[in-house]
Formats: sequence, C-alpha cells, structure tokens
Amino acid sequence: MSKVALPTSVSFVLESAHQTPRGNSVKYRIIGDAVQSVAIELSQGDGVFARLGSLLFVKGAVRSNTSPQGPYWSAVTETLVPPGETPLVVYNCDRGGGLVGFRAPGPGRIFPIKLEPNVRTIVKRRSIIAATEGLQCDSLHLEGEDTGDVLPHTFVTISGSGEAFLHGAGNLVDFSLQSGEQMVIDGEMMLALEGGIDHAPKPVGKPGQEGPLPYIMLMQLTGPGRLILHTMRQPD
Repeated sequence: MSKVALPTSVSFVLESAHQTPRGNSVKYRIIGDAVQSVAIELSQGDGVFARLGSLLFVKGAVRSNTSPQGPYWSAVTETLVPPGETPLVVYNCDRGGGLVGFRAPGPGRIFPIKLEPNVRTIVKRRSIIAATEGLQCDSLHLEGEDTGDVLPHTFVTISGSGEAFLHGAGNLVDFSLQSGEQMVIDGEMMLALEGGIDHAPKPVGKPGQEGPLPYIMLMQLTGPGRLILHTMRQPD
C-alpha cells in the first residue's frame, strides 16, 4: 500500500479494496470518527459518483459531470434518484491519477460494501453516499407499497464491481442470522441485508397519517444472512 498526501498536511495510507470494471484496484480510506468522510483514489479511466453537495475535495486530473449520459447512467439515476431529489454527480479521472473525498450527511458510520456481479445486497437507497462506476442497482418493491402501507423507493438491491459506501446514522449493529432464525426490526433502521434473508414488511399505521401513534415500518426477517442496523434516524 502506498501513502497518498491529502490537500492538507495530513497523510494516510489508503486501503486496498476491489476492482473497478476496468480492472483497477479501488483504494480508499474512511476518515474520522463521529462524523466521517471517505477518500477514494481514482486511476486513469475510473469513475465514481455521489449526490450533489456531498463533495469534500478533489485532487488531480478529475473532472465532474452533473448530467451523465447513456443507458448506464439513465438506469442508475432512475433507480437512485426519484424526481425532486438531489441529483448525482460523476467524477472521472482522465489521466494520471486523482483523489476524491466525500462527506457523510451527519454523525454516524460509513460502511463499505464490496460489489460482486452475482451477489445482490439490499440497502437503503438514500444511504448510498458514493459508489464506483461499476455499481448495478435495481429498485426493490415491498409488499404494501401499492396500497400506501409502506413508503415507496426505500430500498434497492446492488451488485456489480468495485465498491459502494453507505452511511448509517449513529452506530452500526451487525447481526448474523442462521437458517430459519427470525427477528423483527424497525425497517427505517436497516442499512443492509446480505445473504438469503427473507424480509416481510409489518407496518404499524400508514405513512403521513395523523394520530397518537407514529408510522413504524416493522419488518420480520428470516435467516440465513447478515443484517446491518444503524441506531439513529437518517437525516432528511
């Protein structure tokens, strides 16, 4: 591993991660404790995307694009950014190398996920703060969305190549469920599901309803697989 100097006097070692679609090794470093950020090294031809406004710094021959074109970006944008939400910005390295940093939206932890072509991970859509250009994503339709019992566009499935970086507000709690093992969670606190965990929404109330009881999207999970929860409500 090699040392890469930040745009300040601080230097650190980037961690080796996983390959991009062009076969380059992704190197990154999660910085900080209570409020974290992530620095991602780009090789020539690599790209990474994040939401507009999350950029912390850029160093090197990196250009940004707020209106990426083509079938790939149309599919990613349609899945991750419903109408009215903050758009995505793509950062590409044209020559040499570059370094891009993104900040989390608030206190919490950044959780990196290795992307693999045949491994689909369920994640909270708005928790993705950055990802390499190799990310593939699809909307996850939950039972109850059509009747208004469950908030739509909450979760997506991701796979592909490279790395995705999620942010969970508060601390992260990691569970491993054995085959047939069950637990009930607050779905709003679910950051990621890995493996073959079955998930069944059990909402209490309806989104936006008035009354003494708040809407809670309980979910019943059945293993096997891995569950990552965060402990605070995500910022809007």
